[in-house]
Amino acid sequence: MLLLLVPAFACDGDLYEPLIPLLRSDFDCETVIAEAPDMAACAASVVEAAKGRSFVVLGTSFGGHVAREVALLAPAQVRGLVVMGAGAGGAGPRQSYDERRGVIEDDGGAALFEAMARGIVFEPEGRGQEAADSFRLMAGRAPLDRVLAQNEALMTRAERLEAVASIGCPSLLIWGENDAFSAPADGRAMAAAMPDARFVGLEECGHLPSLESPMRVAAEIRARFVEPPVAG
Repeated sequence: MLLLLVPAFACDGDLYEPLIPLLRSDFDCETVIAEAPDMAACAASVVEAAKGRSFVVLGTSFGGHVAREVALLAPAQVRGLVVMGAGAGGAGPRQSYDERRGVIEDDGGAALFEAMARGIVFEPEGRGQEAADSFRLMAGRAPLDRVLAQNEALMTRAERLEAVASIGCPSLLIWGENDAFSAPADGRAMAAAMPDARFVGLEECGHLPSLESPMRVAAEIRARFVEPPVAG
């Protein structure tokens, strides 16, 4: 089964590096970095990457917003949806995004990314330090134009809490219970609005479950989308 993985804001394929080996026996994993300045174009790029194949789509944070749009855009192709840390609410006031764009343009995002790294995982100075350092490395090498385009896409995204009711594929919503960027309550609300969604909260986990709790994430994905063996 094809699994397309869409990284978070300022991240790349290393976001899923601990997860992919755990899924490889059941999934053909391909990472698709969405980098258009609006969600519709980002979703279209993921569908294009599927090359007509059916697939499960997984996204984290920014990538989770994209993955949800993919499920809305191509329901005939999407066999399953996994969203981590990306509630269905709209962007809200654009002032914070405008300010973030200014910070990124000013110093390439160094100060912003360091602030994010300190809050993006559970216990960044303790058990989450490796995950926080992985985010620092990814964000530090992210092209400026990509980061600005992703910020624009986040800033202009629409509210989708009503729209998700039309997503009929099996869905899995995974949230770190210590996520400081996207409240677990938003994930539970989205699951409640969807016809076939399962919500999983991960204890002692922040905003990047694929780095912080890869074995648990892999187990939940396999339990949701891989059919159990037929008894002999």
